[in-house]
Amino acid sequence: MRRLIIAKTLLALAFSVTTLNTFGQELPTWAQHRFSNINNIFEVSDQLKPQTIAADFDGDGTTDIAVFVNNKKRNKVGIMILLNNELEQYFVAGAGNSFGAGGDDFSWAGIWLRYEKPEAYETTFKPSGDIEGEKTIQLINSAISIREIEGSGGLIYFNGTKFVWIRQGG
Repeated sequence: MRRLIIAKTLLALAFSVTTLNTFGQELPTWAQHRFSNINNIFEVSDQLKPQTIAADFDGDGTTDIAVFVNNKKRNKVGIMILLNNELEQYFVAGAGNSFGAGGDDFSWAGIWLRYEKPEAYETTFKPSGDIEGEKTIQLINSAISIREIEGSGGLIYFNGTKFVWIRQGG
């Protein structure tokens, strides 16, 4: 009888713990549920590690989850940001959706990480396409830095209205 009680307790604990995605990385239950509603189009990509980044990307005081994904129908990779809100909103950059200088396929990416600094530098260009310089951008929310292993990239940042691309480097 005691073994049965222990087994039931362990089983209950196993189902109450945060679930794992297909590559074994922990996702909060709300994010796992949200992702399961759209996994007929998107799957977690194993191109970059970590496969998820947690931060308050939209500045509402809740932790959102960014997932590096593959669009199964278009065979293109990108970033899906699952916003932790009642509207169950999400935003996709790349993975078949063109976004800034990052384009519609982020297969060029070698590094991604959470960016927490209060300011960033955006590369500016002349009409000819040559680099002109840079301008300082004040950030109030967390951003995602994504770049080539050796080279340029950008930040994905919510400016209070929408997600924008802040280009960094050539």
